[in-house]
Amino acid sequence: MKGDARFERQSSSVGRFDWSRYAQLSFAGFLFLHLACQAYRAWTDGLIPEAGIEGEPWAVAIVLLVVWLPFMAYGARELCRRPPPVVPGNRVNERALQVVEPVALAGVMLFALVHGAELAWPLLAGHSLAADVRTELIATLSGTWRGVPAAGVAYLSAVGAGSFYATRQALKAFPGATPTGSRAIVLLGVLGYLLGSYAVIRCASGTLLR
Repeated sequence: MKGDARFERQSSSVGRFDWSRYAQLSFAGFLFLHLACQAYRAWTDGLIPEAGIEGEPWAVAIVLLVVWLPFMAYGARELCRRPPPVVPGNRVNERALQVVEPVALAGVMLFALVHGAELAWPLLAGHSLAADVRTELIATLSGTWRGVPAAGVAYLSAVGAGSFYATRQALKAFPGATPTGSRAIVLLGVLGYLLGSYAVIRCASGTLLR
């Protein structure tokens, strides 16, 4: 009887949906795909950028519901959670990650709110058209504040923080990954950072690698 009860508890835990893992992987997957698509758009856009699927209200609504709302709830819980104790023997690395990860997460969440308020909300509210989204984004990135490309620097910082945090979440979602698998995840994170940085600089300057 004890064995049967234990088996039932294990079966129920296996069948339970893991929201944390879903939030981790959906965020990491979306971020890499988004940065790759934006890099491709930055490379192929002409003088007047065309409207893409990322500017369609239905696509933005799906991304908000499927990716960002679960991730924001997960991120808020992570920021409120007490950090785990440092494991002896790897003290320096663990302490550094315990400081960097929450800072990166807070930066990503803040950028998502500002970015959504600037581009997603006007689109969903009907105040702007899909064709205006990319034009507005390029205008923002190419602008300056007192001679400083403040928006471009903010976007580059967000790309770095997002790539770092997405890589960390992907590694946590696959704790049993082989060293080769872990290296592949890290390489994807680095590639995402390079693609995102290229997209930001290309949109801001219009000259990078052209």
